[in-house]
Amino acid sequence: MFLSPLNSRLPAGQKTGLNNALSMIEGHHRFLKHNTGDTDDGSVQHLVQNNQGVLSNNRHFIAHTQMEYQPNGDGTTEGQALHVLGYAHAYLATRNPAYLEAAVWHREAYVDYFYAGQPIPDMASRWISNWIINAKEPCLANWPINTTAPTQGGYKCVPLRFVDGQAQIPHGSPFWGEYLDVLTMAHRGHMTWDSINGSVQVINNDVDWEQVLVHRTSTMPLAPWSSLAWVDWDTYLGKGVYDVDWNKKGKEYPASWINVWTGNKIGIGRGPNDQLWNGDIIETDIPAADVGKVQLADNTINGVYFVNYAVRLPLEHGGYMFERNEVWHNRPIHTPLLGGANQRGNAADGEEWFMDACYMLWRITGHERYKKAMDSCLFTAVEYTNIDSADKFFRQDTAAHTPFTDGISYDFTYPSDVPITYGRDQDGYIAIYAQEAVDLSLEQQAVWFRVGQKSSIRVTYSGVGHEGGAVTAIPRLIVSMDKQEEGGLIWTAALPDSADDTMKTVDIPLNQFVQSTREDGSEYVLADLRAVVSADSIISKSVYIEGLIDGRNAKVVESFFPDDDGWYSIGNYLQPGGVAPIESITYKADADFNLRLEDDDKWRWWWMLPATNGEWVTKIISKNDATLSSYQPNQNDRPLPSSPVYSVVEEVSILFDDSSTVNATFAYYCLNDIPPRYTQDDGYTMNFRITLGCTDATGFNGRLGDCQVVDYRDDNLAYTPGLIPFSNIYEEGTDQIGAWRGMPYPGYQYPFIYTLEPEKYSRHLGNMTDFLYDSQQWYFTQFGQLGPGASAYVWNRWDNYKYGTPDTFTIHHWGDGNAWSGYQPRAMMGACRAWYELANNGKAVPPKLIAYAENWLKWLITFTKNSGGVLPTDFPMTGVPQPDPDDFTGHMTGLWLAGACLAALAGCQVAGLDELIEACVTELQNNYVVTPVPGHPMNGSWSPAVRMGTDNGMFFGFWAGEILRALGLYIQYRNLGAGADIYSGIGRCNSLN
Repeated sequence: MFLSPLNSRLPAGQKTGLNNALSMIEGHHRFLKHNTGDTDDGSVQHLVQNNQGVLSNNRHFIAHTQMEYQPNGDGTTEGQALHVLGYAHAYLATRNPAYLEAAVWHREAYVDYFYAGQPIPDMASRWISNWIINAKEPCLANWPINTTAPTQGGYKCVPLRFVDGQAQIPHGSPFWGEYLDVLTMAHRGHMTWDSINGSVQVINNDVDWEQVLVHRTSTMPLAPWSSLAWVDWDTYLGKGVYDVDWNKKGKEYPASWINVWTGNKIGIGRGPNDQLWNGDIIETDIPAADVGKVQLADNTINGVYFVNYAVRLPLEHGGYMFERNEVWHNRPIHTPLLGGANQRGNAADGEEWFMDACYMLWRITGHERYKKAMDSCLFTAVEYTNIDSADKFFRQDTAAHTPFTDGISYDFTYPSDVPITYGRDQDGYIAIYAQEAVDLSLEQQAVWFRVGQKSSIRVTYSGVGHEGGAVTAIPRLIVSMDKQEEGGLIWTAALPDSADDTMKTVDIPLNQFVQSTREDGSEYVLADLRAVVSADSIISKSVYIEGLIDGRNAKVVESFFPDDDGWYSIGNYLQPGGVAPIESITYKADADFNLRLEDDDKWRWWWMLPATNGEWVTKIISKNDATLSSYQPNQNDRPLPSSPVYSVVEEVSILFDDSSTVNATFAYYCLNDIPPRYTQDDGYTMNFRITLGCTDATGFNGRLGDCQVVDYRDDNLAYTPGLIPFSNIYEEGTDQIGAWRGMPYPGYQYPFIYTLEPEKYSRHLGNMTDFLYDSQQWYFTQFGQLGPGASAYVWNRWDNYKYGTPDTFTIHHWGDGNAWSGYQPRAMMGACRAWYELANNGKAVPPKLIAYAENWLKWLITFTKNSGGVLPTDFPMTGVPQPDPDDFTGHMTGLWLAGACLAALAGCQVAGLDELIEACVTELQNNYVVTPVPGHPMNGSWSPAVRMGTDNGMFFGFWAGEILRALGLYIQYRNLGAGADIYSGIGRCNSLN
């Protein structure tokens, strides 16, 4: 007999509410059990969870093709984690062991399938689940499949002949047009990313497109269509190395409709009378011969163009069948993940909620395995908050087809007319081919890091001249205190030259960078082999020296003088105007030398540079110390001067002091001021440049890998560390969290994750709380209502700039997109969950967290009173929410109720809170499905469309957990009252694993 204690002191109405809540929990549990099973055809059998315990996002059928919508049968970590939470809270409220068994069953399914067999770590560490799996029947994947970079499968750059914007993808191998499933675009460019929806760059070559079409089947295997290797392109175009304009985007031509393998015509653009199609089936029973036909939106297109698409290839032709419960990706193609764990990636909200689910089961059962899982979930989530861990100035990448993958990056050369050819080698390094002597600079201006004295710049490079000469590498930074590149100081560092193609990875501490320019814009004059000219007998080379002076590493020019017969000059040829002052020289010499110059009046002067006994010294070149040379070819009977006359010079000469000296070495580091080293403990790297150069007349080959900041400051972005980003994607073969991180949502923030160790994560909790609070204040400023929050925040980060003004909140998602209203109650409930847990554990609750939650509750109370008990479901972008009594949204009602109950349990005393709670319960009760048909499969559910007369009634799986949790908390609040411990008296089912 399970427990269902009803507080006898409650008013009759609340007792009725409690009984109804208990009844709805049990009825929904029965609905879920009755809708459990393994489907063979999701369009015929409609079930919400399978026999292995995996919840589907949709009971109802969605679509057959990728072109129509996301794949049918997705199971998500979001829904699965909520399912565990819902049943755990239902158990706490009722002590019905069936609910705990269900929570454990669904939790084990989460571990078994979303983690794809990864065991729970013994110690807290990264533990990667995949956010989506196949919750229904086995089905075909999109094809071709890219096993190493799954989302980059599909056909790219298949040439087709278009007539009035229409073309036919050939049937049969290798293009399989009869199985067409999804198409993204047509184009005539070079794909910068190996994905069917990747961007396109202009090809400068005069391409013979008819010849391209000939090459399509006569010479080329399948490989170019599924993976665009550079060598495939070169061969394919029949041009050898071809030229890409990296600064000019190629034009993309979207489709208006395509004929897919189901025999349906799918509209994917604008149709007649400007009708907008969004994956709509606009015609059925297409003749088999017309499957694979494509119509572009631009019907003036004629000639040969590339198309990007994917098919559903049957097994008999080499296709791939997803197993039930197999991890997959669903955009831009529906593809398996056949590699390691780093091909997977979880949704941040699902990760946070699963941590809570593991915590709940740990509190209920006491089993250590749940605690271990919880700890690794927290570890993984906290890693997400290291926002810039994915960013690099330039990167090694086996999937990229451009050297310019991150931010805003570009190149330039000196001389400016030397052609450069880029590629990627088999390891993903940027391959560089220069045909002449040149300095090539690759520059990044959008990816920036906040740095301090513990930071380093990592550079990975190699190179060798075509005549065997060394390749130099010079990194340069602009560091700014105010995030403005203009006016920031320029800093450079020294790296060893490369004399072969062995990759070198060097981490340069930031304090090894020296100031390149003064505050007035003038340059420090560092040693440079290009500034040294001499007789052939004197051999000069650039040398990398560690610990030169004050611990700095530097490049110097070292010159060997065999005797006194030669001449040797250090020029200011590289300085603006070709001249500079001469005030000092920092050098090392194993013999006495002279520094000589000719002044403005053509008088020759010299200064002694004595031998330094192996030390580096700085010699002041003072006019008062100058000695007039004995040899004056321009004397012309003029009176001898007492001191030289000059302000700047073109060059100085270095000669032996004693003409009998032989076999001596002279090296110098700089002329004039020794540039200061970087000593600041704060600043932003607003610009990074790496310059590779070689003096070989026939050029050089070089390679460049990861260039990035190591050990940057973790408070580099607003509300960091602690704020959860939108996206977290891992990189195969690396420990980095890779790719784009996206703009942060308030609805993704779940401060509960920091409440179990609030002292350790005080900064994280504070920043997340501030973010939620500030988002609410922004909404109040914009709309005059204090409760809801902004939809997102635009980080001051390169991948956010297109979404709005940096460092501001926005009501939109992704620029001008409408934000999903469900994120609003998620943010509210998340704050209340954290409030309760801190209060229940006797920990300090951030005042802004309470203020944020109470502002929400007061707003909801007012809204519900004014609407006659209707709760908000729509948060528009241009106005404030309005009540809609016909728009019941079950998961949102569950969130409002759960948040309100948690706040009440935490001790919230906002007036009207109980009325809000009862309004939520009433709305759930009023929309609880009880059909007049006994045993109807939708009985006991909440549904947007029951669809009587069919078996395709709509039910979204993730509603279940939200509503079960809410009803469980409602029962506990009504039974136990404010300030109660919802975990009290548990531990009765420790036999469960």
